[in-house]
Amino acid sequence: MKISNILPKLFLLLGLLGLAQEQPRKTFWDKLNPSLVVATETSYEFDSGQLQKSEWIIKPEITYKFNRRSKLVFRGQVYSEFMDNLEAGIPDQHTVGNFNQRLFLDKHTHLELRELYYHTRLEGLGLTFGKQQIVWGETDGIKLLDVVNPQNFREFILDDFEDSRIPLWSVKAEFDIKDVGVQLVWIPDNTYHITQDFDAPFFTKSLFPSPPVGVASQLNTPNKPRRFFMDSDFGVKLTSFTKGWDLSLNYLYYYDDLPAFYSNFEMVDGTPTVSINPVYERQQLLGGTFNKVFGPSTFRGELAYVFGQNFISENPNAAGGVEESDFFRTALGVDFIRGEYVVSGQIFNEWVMESISPFNRERWETNLTLLGSREFLNDSLKVEVLWVHSTNHGDGYVTPRLSYWFNTNTQLLLNVHAFYGKESQLFGQFKDRSRISFGLKWGI
Repeated sequence: MKISNILPKLFLLLGLLGLAQEQPRKTFWDKLNPSLVVATETSYEFDSGQLQKSEWIIKPEITYKFNRRSKLVFRGQVYSEFMDNLEAGIPDQHTVGNFNQRLFLDKHTHLELRELYYHTRLEGLGLTFGKQQIVWGETDGIKLLDVVNPQNFREFILDDFEDSRIPLWSVKAEFDIKDVGVQLVWIPDNTYHITQDFDAPFFTKSLFPSPPVGVASQLNTPNKPRRFFMDSDFGVKLTSFTKGWDLSLNYLYYYDDLPAFYSNFEMVDGTPTVSINPVYERQQLLGGTFNKVFGPSTFRGELAYVFGQNFISENPNAAGGVEESDFFRTALGVDFIRGEYVVSGQIFNEWVMESISPFNRERWETNLTLLGSREFLNDSLKVEVLWVHSTNHGDGYVTPRLSYWFNTNTQLLLNVHAFYGKESQLFGQFKDRSRISFGLKWGI
């Protein structure tokens, strides 16, 4: 056969193969991936014998993939708490930035834009713009390095970390320099922790000394930074994997999400009053993480050194009732996995570096956590217990949980939060808030 006869047939064959492999052009709806989660939880408070909360949460999510490298993500939330107990009335949101506030329909229900960001990857550079969560650290029960996003303390630290974090308008860039991963973070969003009023169930009263008998106390509106660029937060995270170790080095230049509570004595309408003036102060954090797998076990740790942490002081000569010290925190943990069993233990140490007199705490403190879980019925049923305990003050809490997947879309939840210890301590102050909760999640 002549070559001139073979070539046309060969090109025809290759063309047919190309048509067979060509993917149909995706439409707008093909690129759209919507989902929805509906959750409800009701909590019964043992001490009062009443419902502590009865909430419904609707979480719509939409992801639009422009191509393999770029996507737009939207996550919203409709939250309704029928008891109007955790956040009574409509809060003033004075700690939240103007573009990050919730929209309250009434005192029971609000709408919230949880996340809205655009992510793309160009020639080894990953960029994420918009409202997002940036997670540093992996500890259980107590946060150490996970300080980039502030937190809503509506339920103290009982809520899931993902739900309690407040997403921020920010820019995140990720790229590699040889074997080192680099993450750069810029956060111009001046949003800080959402704490509760004096009469809220989970108001952290152990933060403040009680005023003398006959003296009132007044918590004033915080003095909040407002400059767009000069008051922004900046962070750098470096990651590497060497000789079986996952390592990270973290640096954050930021405003502490919990203000320094300066106080002074004054007369208000003829009544002696301790006036508390919250002021957000600049800080710097230097820390890191490490972990390595040894057979069925993982050894891990986190370190965080804070330059210039502010503490309410018991020293009567402290200016404004506040003293400053560098603050060193560490966490060491071991995770053991065998079959369906998971056991995780952690030890947290905190060291106030300067010789000061912080209120209601010691300069060296230790907290312990123990987490155990097991799955049954082909992973449909999970049993879990978390215990957090302060060795210095003898207080803590225990949280047993049961979760059961009724089907692929529906999960049933049952948990107990039991606090113990002295009422003057961090965990013990909530022992009359111990509760049992039943919940349900359904998703499509």
